[in-house]
Amino acid sequence: MKQSNTRRAFLRHVCAAGASTVLLPAFFRANAQTPKLNVLVLGGTNFLGPAIVNALVEKNHQVTLFNRGITNPSLFPLLSKIRGDRENGIDGYQDLLNENRIWDVVIDVWPENPNFVEEAARVLRSRTRHYMFVSSTAVYRDYRELGITEEAALRESEVFEEGNYNANKVLCEQIVAQNFGSNFTIVRPGAIVGDRDPGPFGTYLLDRIVNRSQILAPDSNDPVQFVDAADVGRFLTQCGEQNISGVYNLVGPAETLGYKDMLNNIRNTLNSNVEIIWIHPEFLANTARLEPFLDIPFWIPLETDPEPGFYQVSNAKAVQFGLHFTDLSETVRISYDSVEQNRFIPESDTDSAFGISNDREDEIISLWTNRTTNENPTISQA
Repeated sequence: MKQSNTRRAFLRHVCAAGASTVLLPAFFRANAQTPKLNVLVLGGTNFLGPAIVNALVEKNHQVTLFNRGITNPSLFPLLSKIRGDRENGIDGYQDLLNENRIWDVVIDVWPENPNFVEEAARVLRSRTRHYMFVSSTAVYRDYRELGITEEAALRESEVFEEGNYNANKVLCEQIVAQNFGSNFTIVRPGAIVGDRDPGPFGTYLLDRIVNRSQILAPDSNDPVQFVDAADVGRFLTQCGEQNISGVYNLVGPAETLGYKDMLNNIRNTLNSNVEIIWIHPEFLANTARLEPFLDIPFWIPLETDPEPGFYQVSNAKAVQFGLHFTDLSETVRISYDSVEQNRFIPESDTDSAFGISNDREDEIISLWTNRTTNENPTISQA
């Protein structure tokens, strides 16, 4: 269905193979001396990449970036950089091959194209002790069950399909597992938010709460899940330090979060005077003709959702192995500062896909406020 496909693709804005080995939980390794790692980050200068690099640098690891030098080229001026373009196939790795170095850890941040992952594996499988790949909870076959774990069925795919984000991520995971034995870590974030996030959490949701006098919202407290980019970076850093392999769902916040609670937290954190007009979900769907998740980002009503597990994915395994969560208020502050200071690269497809116009929101609020039981109003979809 349209909504299911869109929500899977959404995870890229905000990210299958057989058995993996893991070490003892962090509880048993707390006193181990942390080694200083030589880390190669493929990418590293857009959104999630800087969060990963910052986490590594904060722990004094030696970080080298491999990228084209086009996206945010002024970031990390003190770090070593190797230039290359993965879209040029194996030839794009020539400068990296010339280095002839061995890396303790390689972190592959962004690909959804399995061809890129296959080529990286060919170049690096004899040059690293541990390969990490950022996948997505979009790889799961469906979300009908609550508490989806890392062992849940994945989507079936055999060949790369342009634009099929969720199926392509499955293929990427398979290539990583096939090439690195037990020496790999795959993380599956849900929607990612935080610093440099170009998606609708900051650019639409937070912006409206700060800059409008009234906003509409569903009068329901359905669950919401996302993860701060900084938490992804810290978890990957810990996996490198403690040689933690395996597959992990990275979703948060720490406690179950409802949509209404999230909005109230945002309003309080940002000291906003916005009036939230709580509207019955049936009115939003049937009269205003708003589509959950698309027109109201991050909201999916459980009562009518055929896949209620989408925002109820289990993070128990990752928490066992050391995943910690940034406080929601801190995530909100960082996300809003990032938008206010333009610390992100806009994505036009995201801008057009999520949310409604100010005029349409005003119209719906007015109609809700002035409704009578004898009227059956309709609203334009402009």
